[in-house]
Amino acid sequence: MKQLFYLFAALVLLSGCTATNPSVKQTANNQENRVPLQRILTKSKFLDNGNNIRVYVTFYLDRPSTLAEVSREVVVNYQLFAEYNSTKQALVSGNVNFSVNTLLEDKGWYIASFDVPKPKDLYTGVVLTEIRDNRSNNKTINDCFVRFQSGKVGDYYMFFDKTGTVPLLQSFVTAGDSVILKSLDSKTTVFKTMRYKYEFDPALSPMATGQRVPQKSLYTDSVYTLQSNKIIRFDTESLYYMTKDTSEAFGIGLMVVDKRFPKLTRPEKLARPLIYMSTSTETADLYGSREPKKALDNYWLNVTQGNQNNAKRTIKAFYQRVEQANKMFSTYKEGWKTDKGMVWIIMGDPSKIVRTKDKEIWTYTRNSQYSEVNFTFNRRANQFTEDHYELQRYAEYQSIWYPTVDQWRNGDVGVR
Repeated sequence: MKQLFYLFAALVLLSGCTATNPSVKQTANNQENRVPLQRILTKSKFLDNGNNIRVYVTFYLDRPSTLAEVSREVVVNYQLFAEYNSTKQALVSGNVNFSVNTLLEDKGWYIASFDVPKPKDLYTGVVLTEIRDNRSNNKTINDCFVRFQSGKVGDYYMFFDKTGTVPLLQSFVTAGDSVILKSLDSKTTVFKTMRYKYEFDPALSPMATGQRVPQKSLYTDSVYTLQSNKIIRFDTESLYYMTKDTSEAFGIGLMVVDKRFPKLTRPEKLARPLIYMSTSTETADLYGSREPKKALDNYWLNVTQGNQNNAKRTIKAFYQRVEQANKMFSTYKEGWKTDKGMVWIIMGDPSKIVRTKDKEIWTYTRNSQYSEVNFTFNRRANQFTEDHYELQRYAEYQSIWYPTVDQWRNGDVGVR
């Protein structure tokens, strides 16, 4: 048992259109079409910049590159449209001329920025950014919904690194990190800050069509003020919420996480996402154990029936997806707990993603159990984040969800 857990621990440390039904089409089909991971990893955000908006887009290259090499090998173009799926000509278009101000690097990620002029009499729009890597011939399209006339504080303020130059487009920072909350006009503003200590629940099953269990009220652990344009250090892992005025419906949310995040490494945390591939009895044993290491050992021994090779492959694949979910889908809670994170962990990369202002539709077309299935995520208003989506649930998902879970338990899911 100890041998299996040591193997498990080492692997975790190393692993780096409204749909009226789920549209499940049952047939034998084994396609391997997938949305490039870059398409989902790429993030964007905008800030009001007077007569313009400034758009920030992150992208990742599968090779180490200097900023000079990126400037030569990558081309970034953008277009502004009045709405998603517009058939009209772009209102604004251009390409990014890279400089020390418009191309930055942060922990292996690259950040391009550019200004888009505000069209007259247009309240919202969508900026499509094409990132083309001429060296690998890969191309990624990112869409960023933008507001030209807004009262939302998050359209004017964003967290940057402690130098105030590198924007932080993810929704979390590491405990002990120093950051700056700032706007592009550099005005100093006082924010009321609330810290919440709360453990959010994992996503409900895709088949849970009944009424949701109401969330408990958030407990305010502490309240204080902070100023923009000054270095801020968050030392306590928690959820923070900043607002200029308590009467505002939307503010700026930020998770402060441990230094290992988006990886999970502690046994009690490693056990939590297993709820998506476990029976209720197994979940109760994992969650309620006073010896989390032993419970985790027993779980994997039982699921893999003692097969070391299956255990090795399944553990690596599962926690690789958990880490990816945390990177891509974290909002006011860890990415693995979100509806998108749940579907990503179990189902993997979608074959197609269709995104509109208020929803995303993920299509899968590569499993032997079906030819096509859609998961529809609807955007919901949330005080902490712009990226809160809820899955449209159907009982019919069970015909594809349970067989896919069985593939996990049988060790038939590979590592990407």
